[in-house]
Amino acid sequence: MLNRYSLSLMLLCALGLVACGGGAGSNNSAGTSTPLPGSPPAPLTAPAVTLSAAPNTVAPGGSTLLTWISSNASSCSATGAWSGGKATSDSLTINSITATSTYILTCTGGGGSTTRSATVNVTGAAGTGVSGAVDSSLINRHQESANLVYAFAGFIAPSSSVTPVATAPVMQDTGACTFRYGLAGLPDGNYTIALTKDGGGTFPRSANVTVAGGAAAQDFAPTRVVRVGPGRQFTHPNDVTGAVQSGDVVEIDAGVYNGPASIWTTGNLTMRGVGGRAHLVAPANITNGKGIWVTQGANMAVENIEFSGAMVPDFNGAGIRAEGQNLAICGSYFHDNENGILGGGGNVLIEYSEFARNGGCEPGFGCSHNMYIDTARFTLRYSYSHHARFGHLVKSRARENYILYNRIMDETDGTSSYVIDLPNGGLSYIVGNLLQQGPNTDNSTMLIYGEEGLINASKTLYVVNNTFVNDRTAGGTFVDVSGPSTVTVQNNLFVGNGTLVSGTVTQVTNRSTNTPAFVDRGAFDYRPTAATPGIDQGTAPGLGGTFDLTPVHQYVHPTNREARPIRNGIDIGAYEYNP
Repeated sequence: MLNRYSLSLMLLCALGLVACGGGAGSNNSAGTSTPLPGSPPAPLTAPAVTLSAAPNTVAPGGSTLLTWISSNASSCSATGAWSGGKATSDSLTINSITATSTYILTCTGGGGSTTRSATVNVTGAAGTGVSGAVDSSLINRHQESANLVYAFAGFIAPSSSVTPVATAPVMQDTGACTFRYGLAGLPDGNYTIALTKDGGGTFPRSANVTVAGGAAAQDFAPTRVVRVGPGRQFTHPNDVTGAVQSGDVVEIDAGVYNGPASIWTTGNLTMRGVGGRAHLVAPANITNGKGIWVTQGANMAVENIEFSGAMVPDFNGAGIRAEGQNLAICGSYFHDNENGILGGGGNVLIEYSEFARNGGCEPGFGCSHNMYIDTARFTLRYSYSHHARFGHLVKSRARENYILYNRIMDETDGTSSYVIDLPNGGLSYIVGNLLQQGPNTDNSTMLIYGEEGLINASKTLYVVNNTFVNDRTAGGTFVDVSGPSTVTVQNNLFVGNGTLVSGTVTQVTNRSTNTPAFVDRGAFDYRPTAATPGIDQGTAPGLGGTFDLTPVHQYVHPTNREARPIRNGIDIGAYEYNP
């Protein structure tokens, strides 16, 4: 018999949102299996690459030694402050460094490409360099290392064939959807400051800047801004869906906007609330049958916007129904919809956002969830998902999942089902999260992997440095793995009753306790005290494929992050104790 969670897969099949075929039932058996005759070969492994600079801070005119090592790579190429083809493993001395510079190396093999970077800072140089803001509409939200600012000597036409005197990464402000750069230590002189979002291949924006004994500022503003709000030419976002052009930023004044629903077909758009969140309330009749916003264009971003009340006849009404390729959501709030967000394509990034009280289960239709993603790569970070109504707090069928530094909880009165559901497997990283199941949960399992068939090419899961808390009196299962897969569960703190792991799993330095001695467990403040088990008792996670599993951040409530302290040995759990 199909359970009610499998029914949701059937519904998405009918809607054309997922590929149909294959089993949808769950398989919780342990052990190994032999590949069936005619099974496709195992996927090739992407290159593993390390790149370091020693020293990484020099005086003006100083030198550094770049050292890189790669495996599973047939070639490597350099961009940023150096260029050209490189050996797959080697070292190189860089001399006469006059300004802070970023060196980028991309190594390619049969399994794809991997990019790493190293930045060398310059101190004490004459002049203080150039810095400024970069509008989020001008950068690649899905490949952070490709967003750079170059400084070329003189006023020239920027080109990948010209060696820059300095480079700097475009960095996102903590807890915000804004970006900036800083080229520190540039000597006095004339420079062309150029922005790239493809690692130095092209420079869509540049400006002539003179540094003369002080700081110089150079911002990169959006191409065109279309403003929406009371008293403006356009009073509702739906008024501009047919008038926008590729590259536009739609700025929506803070306030409440009731219906109608909108379909966005133009690509390369950024829609953001200004002066606070713009709140999009669903109309009683969503005529598109899908959601408050349907995003069909490629490379779209949604910032500082609130979505609520989406309901449609098939019970899958969404705050956003994602149908285009590559969607980024930042600083937004999805609540009291049937689905917070549903669908996806290409890459989906959700950060600094909140999901609350979305979901539901209907006989004959299956369940809806706080978020339900089906895409190539899904990244959820620094976000807060809570109180889903019977559905899951996080559900993803993505081929790759990066679930990093979030708070995902039922809390006291939540009724959600799984905390995280990855029903089709995939290459998945669950690192640094606060995961909690409440006493009224609709399901005894917290994290489940592969229950509806491991149909994604990769069947590899890493669960590293999370804090799991099970407040269900009868206990349950913390991590449930189905079918033949490669799973590592390391440095996790498990609190409460239940089975830690079901399935074939490699476990390394995890701890289980009923007395965690958190700062305030009742208020869901899971920061450790001196009495919390697992302090200094973790082990170095190393790499999971090409991804560094070592946690570098920790969640700050609500919807924020901070750097994870480095102190003695690594602690078990999502936080590092810092007395």
